[in-house]
Amino acid sequence: MKSLSILKSCGLWLSTVGAIALVALHPVRTTANPSTEDLPPAVAEAIALPVNEKQVVVSEQPSAVGLTVPSLWWAAQQFGEGVIQRWQAFPAITAPGGRVEAFVSPSAWGRLPYLRRFALINQLGNASRSFGYQLILRDRAARPLGDRRQVIYGAYTCQFDALPLEYLPEVTDAAGNPIPFFPPSTELDCQVWVNPNIPVMFPTQELR
Repeated sequence: MKSLSILKSCGLWLSTVGAIALVALHPVRTTANPSTEDLPPAVAEAIALPVNEKQVVVSEQPSAVGLTVPSLWWAAQQFGEGVIQRWQAFPAITAPGGRVEAFVSPSAWGRLPYLRRFALINQLGNASRSFGYQLILRDRAARPLGDRRQVIYGAYTCQFDALPLEYLPEVTDAAGNPIPFFPPSTELDCQVWVNPNIPVMFPTQELR
């Protein structure tokens, strides 16, 4: 019995170390919210961000003439294959950057363990953050963002206005516009939010 207790203690310690190591990879902090209808303020602000819906960038149509901003294809393929169905990005009307909406497969998301959900949002969020975009993970159902029936699976939000705006030197996007760039920085306040109200179904997919 004593040996079994020691093994359980070691397993718990290793799980804790693994979780801490994963969180320490990026300077972000997590938040939790008890209700899908009562989102964290930063997530609600990202959803309400005024965007230009006529200049949408969609994952199905990358530009053939220049850099598509934001570019999430690599991150979505590497970390969201089978989970992220598609994504679209809208530039903000009043400021550089904008909002990315990633559409999630509910069944695939349900099989992901919590740490895998965190890692997926973190990786997609980092790709979005680089160009000044907030990230919202939503249901693939075709409902307007902000509809009370719309499920929000998670988000990656940053306080971009707290840092001086920088642009990539001598680089423009497919429309000829300068490209804002936000490198990883401990000074940039970013948050990963995983909706805690969506249970993990079994069998779960293993962390890669």
